[in-house]
Amino acid sequence: MVFPCYPGQHLFPRCPILRSVIWYSMTVKRRRTTLDEPGISNFITTMVVDFTPIFNDQILAQLMLDTLKICIQKYPVRIHGFVIMPNHLHILLTGKGQKETSQFIGKLKEYSAKKIISWCRQNQETNLLLLFRKAATNLEKDRTYRVWQRRFDNVAIVRHKDMLTKLNYIHNNPLQERWKLCQSSEDYPFSSAGYYIAEKEIEGLAIDGISE
Repeated sequence: MVFPCYPGQHLFPRCPILRSVIWYSMTVKRRRTTLDEPGISNFITTMVVDFTPIFNDQILAQLMLDTLKICIQKYPVRIHGFVIMPNHLHILLTGKGQKETSQFIGKLKEYSAKKIISWCRQNQETNLLLLFRKAATNLEKDRTYRVWQRRFDNVAIVRHKDMLTKLNYIHNNPLQERWKLCQSSEDYPFSSAGYYIAEKEIEGLAIDGISE
């Protein structure tokens, strides 16, 4: 498992999960985390525990996309862009307010975690189940499994040009040297890039497009 580099990382514990929790907490504290301003858009990132690339499996990636479609029908948020990466999810959205946005993210993580655990059980993915069980044991005693890291990263977006910057980042993420998930961003099936670049509709998911 390769972890992000940061100053003084040799001073941190060697336990992978503990290191990931500490690193993520450090980065989140540097971010603006405003959800409660009506009309404010949010660039949200949520990570799988231990940075595990479970969405390299296209079945699980499709399961995540289907869960996103379900949640968008239940909560008053507008999705401007998204990408499902191997070990994390980026969403650019505008919510009605703090309550609705928080509920949306919370339920998205909850519903997808239940489906992922169910799939792992049905397909005897014991290694993943052990990983999720260990993550829950290390972080809390009242949960059997934990798929997602507890906190999510949120950056409030006010300016239109910042919306475009984040949207471009989302769509180019699969092309990064680290990932190389596709040859062109519109060919990656688990993002909104096809909607913007090739005008491909995403069945069951309405994208609230951003114009330049």
